[in-house]
Amino acid sequence: MNVRGARAVALLNLRCLAVLAVVNPVALVLWQLATERARLSDLVTPAGLYLGVVVLLVTCVPVALVGFPAGVLTAHLLRNVTREWVHVVVFALVGAVLSATILGMVGLLRADGWLSLVALAEGLVGAGVARWWSGLAQARRDREVEALSGPLPWGRMVP
Repeated sequence: MNVRGARAVALLNLRCLAVLAVVNPVALVLWQLATERARLSDLVTPAGLYLGVVVLLVTCVPVALVGFPAGVLTAHLLRNVTREWVHVVVFALVGAVLSATILGMVGLLRADGWLSLVALAEGLVGAGVARWWSGLAQARRDREVEALSGPLPWGRMVP
């Protein structure tokens, strides 16, 4: 798939935020249910929802400032690779490294803490699923263009 250029990477970053907006609250609720034996009704409160929105807004800054240039560079470096799974794996690894690096730079990671694994998983899932989703959307567009440019009585039209 050809998912390159500023527009494609910007859409990939928006998809990454959408993935994190779904995965993070689910993971947080499951973690709290498993560790604190809390009731689900105690976890879904207006304060919890407010905190989730704030965390998502804070996540937008590193994704925009670091993820966008890294995505453009990664897409450029992978421009001659035709295997989609390679793109997904490389974007996932780049996302994991960037996530851990950003948290390490602001002093939130400790060598013995679980936060480093959470940061790696956050970047891995966010960037990897976003890249997979972008490739899926590109393939769908390619199929639609192919269907529209099918054979006509006077010949084939190519966009």
